[in-house]
Amino acid sequence: MSGEHHQFHYKNNRLQQLRGFCYAAQFGNISRAAEHMGLTHSSVSVQIKTLSKDLGVALFKRRGPKVTLTHEGEKLLDLALPLLDTIERLHETFHHELDATKKTELRIAANSTTLNFILPNLAKKYLAAYPDTYFTVHYAEQEEAIKKLLNNEVDFALLPRREHKPFPKGYDYIPLFYYTPSLITCPDHPLAGRKKLSVQEISKYELTLPTKELRVIPNLYDIFPQHDINKKLRINFVNWETTRKYIEAGLVISISSDIIIGKDDTLVATPLPHLFPVVDYGFVQRRDGCSRQKKVSVFIEMARVSAS
Repeated sequence: MSGEHHQFHYKNNRLQQLRGFCYAAQFGNISRAAEHMGLTHSSVSVQIKTLSKDLGVALFKRRGPKVTLTHEGEKLLDLALPLLDTIERLHETFHHELDATKKTELRIAANSTTLNFILPNLAKKYLAAYPDTYFTVHYAEQEEAIKKLLNNEVDFALLPRREHKPFPKGYDYIPLFYYTPSLITCPDHPLAGRKKLSVQEISKYELTLPTKELRVIPNLYDIFPQHDINKKLRINFVNWETTRKYIEAGLVISISSDIIIGKDDTLVATPLPHLFPVVDYGFVQRRDGCSRQKKVSVFIEMARVSAS
C-alpha cells in the first residue's frame, strides 16, 4: 500500500454516515432507513453518498427504490455493524459498568450452622447499612473453607472452633459468638427444663449426636464412657435440619449448642453448662493480609457490635 494519506471530508459526522449506511443496508431502502432515524430521505442519501466518496468505492446498487450492497458494501457492513452496536449501547453499557464499580462484593464461606443461624441476621444488617454491597455465600465445612481462603475464592470464613480440628498455621480466628451446650427435646419431654441433668438421666432416652467429624462441643463423645455408660447411638445426624424432625417426632433427644434454637422454636434447649464448656463461632482470615480488606473489617466490626 502506498504512503498516500487520505483526508476524509464529509458534511456530517462519521457515526451518522455509518448509521445511515447500516440502516439502509438492513432495510434495503433509504426511505425506510430515514424514517427509522427520524431524518429525511435526502439527508440519509447525502450521508451515504459522502461516505461512498470518502471511501472511494460504491456501496450500493440501485434498482428503483430498493438498494442492495456491493461487494465493498458487504465488507463495510461487516465492520460497521459491531461498531455501531457498541456506540448505540454506549450509554447503557457505561452506566452498567459505573454501577458495577460502585458495588462491593463480599465473599463468605460458611458451614451449615453459621449459614442458617448466624449469617442471615448479620447479612440483613450489613446490606441495610451498605446497599451497594452484595453477598456471595459459599457453603463449606472447615477443610473446604480453608481451601477457598487459600485460593482467594472468599474474603473470610464464618466457622465454629473445633478442639479436635484446629485451624492451620497462617490463619487467624476471631471468636465472636458464644453458645451453651444444651439438651434439645420436645417441650413435653420429661427432661425438658430440668437443672443439672446427669449423664445417667440423659442416657435413659434414645440419644442422637452429630457425627464425630462435625462435633463442636469438645468432649461430647467422651463423657459417656467417663461415666461408665456404654451408650450406643442408634441414630447419628449430619445436619440439624434433618435431626430436628426426629426430635419433633419424639424418636430421639440430642445434645447441641443452643445456637440452633430460635426465639419461637417448637423445641426446647435445656442448658448443660455443668457437663460441657461454652462453644464459640467466629471469623477465619488469612494472616498474610490477602483477606484483610476494609469491607471485611467493617463486616466483622458490625458483627462484634451485634454479638455484644
